[in-house]
Amino acid sequence: MTEKIKEGQTVTMFVPYDCNNACPFCVNKDDYRDTSGFDLDRCYRSLDLMDRILPHNDIVLTGGEPLANLPALEDILSHINDRHHIYINTTLPTNAEQDMYKVAETLNKYVGKIDCINVSRHLKHYVKECPDEIFDLLKIRHRINCVVFEDADEPDTEAKLEKFFARFAGHEIQLRANYSYLTLDNVFDTEHDRLYKLINRMCEYQYDLEKELFRTGFVFKRGDSKITYHKTLPYSKIDGKIGDIIIRQTGLIYDDWNNYGSELNINSFTMK
Repeated sequence: MTEKIKEGQTVTMFVPYDCNNACPFCVNKDDYRDTSGFDLDRCYRSLDLMDRILPHNDIVLTGGEPLANLPALEDILSHINDRHHIYINTTLPTNAEQDMYKVAETLNKYVGKIDCINVSRHLKHYVKECPDEIFDLLKIRHRINCVVFEDADEPDTEAKLEKFFARFAGHEIQLRANYSYLTLDNVFDTEHDRLYKLINRMCEYQYDLEKELFRTGFVFKRGDSKITYHKTLPYSKIDGKIGDIIIRQTGLIYDDWNNYGSELNINSFTMK
């Protein structure tokens, strides 16, 4: 079995398939308004280049929606070298062509290749959700990924979290701070973080995750569930230091997220 080592910047690839959702906290949505330049072959060339430069980094498939086209997802997964840790951000979409059994069957083919599936489920239903029974079908590590868009001081936020914890009892849950609120001044702050204090009151604190330049996290326990509170900046380049590398749906490689980033000069190797 190929040994996986985490080394170097995470490469995040925006798949060229839209999710057709409109989550208010999404930092990627503007990128999907014009799909005319989307090109999976160029994305592959960029992945190949980054594999040569960073042969042991983590790779995240996000969007958009990586599971919007299951055959394409399988092709993407087959294209990625087994050395890499692979994470997928998804809503686990189902439709007439792919019910939850088909989705689970497809993903389960890649036990050992996919390290974790981050499944979007939120305190409000921003996305069309498939039945929760799909989680019983998955043989791959997965965690429920919830962006807490609501203010922690709203009267019903605690009640919503209680209901959310009950719904996903026994599952790994990652609560994420609203990215639009985070800056370098508050991303590591807990003293004035009302959501942190609410989670700390509702769950049993375990330990801090190691701080990185652009993100931090805290691990809690509630019953049989591991609860992580994750805070990350909506950008990843500070004073010339790059945290994440982004492959956009066009195949272009950027040094940062959204409007903050610039094309890396290595694009001359990938674009034809």
